[in-house]
Amino acid sequence: MGSFQQQLIDRIPAPLKKVLEGSSRKELISSINTTLMVFNAELIHGESGAVSTLADSKPETIAQAAKKLIPDSGDDVSVLLLLPPSEFIATSHSLPGISKENLISALRLQTETILPSYEEDLSLAIDANSSDGNAESVALWLPQEKLNELFDAFSDQNLFLAAIKPRILNSEIGESVIGLLDTDESDVSFVLIENGLLRAWQQVNKIDLEQEEFVRQWQDSLENSSATSVKDLSSYQQFLPALDNTANSEYNFFPTGALNARKKVEKGRKLLAGLAGVAVLLLLSAIPFIQQSLAYRSAAATLESSRLMSADARQDQQIVVNFENEWGPLSDFPEQRIREAMFTLQNVLSPEQLTSLEISEGLISIQGTSTDPQAILQRLEQDPLFTEVLFSRATNNTRYYIDLRLSPVNFEAYMIRYFPDD
Repeated sequence: MGSFQQQLIDRIPAPLKKVLEGSSRKELISSINTTLMVFNAELIHGESGAVSTLADSKPETIAQAAKKLIPDSGDDVSVLLLLPPSEFIATSHSLPGISKENLISALRLQTETILPSYEEDLSLAIDANSSDGNAESVALWLPQEKLNELFDAFSDQNLFLAAIKPRILNSEIGESVIGLLDTDESDVSFVLIENGLLRAWQQVNKIDLEQEEFVRQWQDSLENSSATSVKDLSSYQQFLPALDNTANSEYNFFPTGALNARKKVEKGRKLLAGLAGVAVLLLLSAIPFIQQSLAYRSAAATLESSRLMSADARQDQQIVVNFENEWGPLSDFPEQRIREAMFTLQNVLSPEQLTSLEISEGLISIQGTSTDPQAILQRLEQDPLFTEVLFSRATNNTRYYIDLRLSPVNFEAYMIRYFPDD
């Protein structure tokens, strides 16, 4: 679904949203009768186990391979395409104050904050039941453009692509807490399922596992998970017996074309789907006065829902800003590292005598006696802990006066940031 249309539907009341899109998505899921899975450089037919080699991962190549596996395709063929986990972006969120109905809307409002470097339109999938306040919810994102390109490529081959889902989430789950480990030629992915809800999604590229430190961190992460057992899925043959198209159905991604096609088939919903953006205006202009009053209440509820959703995001952002403004002068106060400075001065000056030392805002003033004050100045200049080393006064025989500054301490930047008027 297009970005604007999707955002508009997210903001309407939950009952109307279910009428507009809930039934279409459920019917798309129930209509699926063919499963195709991409694994390494192969496309596998889930029902028959037939395999077709892929020259690349372009949508056109996948669609052409699908046509070879389903040669007798007709209007009744509805395909679920299972893609590698690496095709998806996973983010974790803890939003205990957000209702299940408003969870998706709240995440869409924060898309620029969650994925600041990603400028393309993204399709979002998340299980609203996972937002219970006791654990983080995992959201999956997929570029909208890729969804549309895959649907168009399948349409060119006279195939109907109903939905797309991560292959690791299409496995039958027989335990209350289980980990699934998906391993292919390029990536390793791990998910944790607790009572049917996705609680963790971790992924690493195999190139990174060539470094021992990454291997250790990855193993520690798996060991620290709460999974009572881990199911290894390292070949497509291990996927086939456990394929379950009803598992984790909340993480299905639906192409715009599939949703539009389903709405055209549904009698009575075609008008509602086309008028989702102007529902309030049409109701006010097309129905009697009493029905206009009901439409006005619905519009007011929609507006209030939008305000509430945006208010939560603004309030959370303001809390963070206020916290930084209030505690920033303390948490960012420059640490003068006096102990380190004293030990360093002791090493540099030894065995000479130091008669006076003052430290203020990173500036150190020392006085002492030495047979060679110039040598002391040079040693201080060579130490990386100090900078701006110079004689504050002319030396008198053996007595010296030296000013120097701690290089890691920048009081000027601190004052400009927090006390610009001072």
